[in-house]
Amino acid sequence: MVKFIISTVLFVMSFLSFSAEFVEGKDYEIIHRNGDLASKTKKTVHVTEFFSYGCPWCYRLEPALSQWIAKQGAAISFSKVPVVFNENWEYYARAYHIVHALTLPPSVSDALFKAIITDKQVLNTTPAMVLFFKNQGVDPVMVESALTHSASINLKLKKDAELMASYQINAIPAIVINDYYKTNLQMAKSEKRLFELLDYLIKKNVSCHNRRVSSVN
Repeated sequence: MVKFIISTVLFVMSFLSFSAEFVEGKDYEIIHRNGDLASKTKKTVHVTEFFSYGCPWCYRLEPALSQWIAKQGAAISFSKVPVVFNENWEYYARAYHIVHALTLPPSVSDALFKAIITDKQVLNTTPAMVLFFKNQGVDPVMVESALTHSASINLKLKKDAELMASYQINAIPAIVINDYYKTNLQMAKSEKRLFELLDYLIKKNVSCHNRRVSSVN
């Protein structure tokens, strides 16, 4: 019992110390959506990253973000949404969905990121993107069809755009937690502070969940 009390006190003190550092409206925003309370109080936290293969900051953040996700374990579920800020980025968004539709290994996604950001490859045409995937061992006919004639990918891009508009994503990389909290690297001001902020928002979500469960019981 004593150990439980001590751990609870330490958790509260840690949460309060984070609270002193982060300010709503400055470091993060609350997204007002239908059903947001139910989403906010889910025990398993869903984390969504809005990104693009054409975003240098997303590329820079990727290794640390992957480590942070692994550290969270089963406490979170994670997904990415590719955003389209210009015509070139639509090719990148389609490429992201091709990677996942064909269940290609993460190395293909990593190679695509590197090709665009580090190697400065121009992959903003169908032939160029098809050639990239061909060099990764993927059937070029299948890739060309997915790039130009896939109704399912068109639908995914439409849903991505709707989410982007709904969350008012205007800077990336941006992170949304349980459809309720939103922040981005620009608001956080540094990579280190971004991950501290995400930890804080997840603790805040868990605290809301526990209060809701207590009130029901």
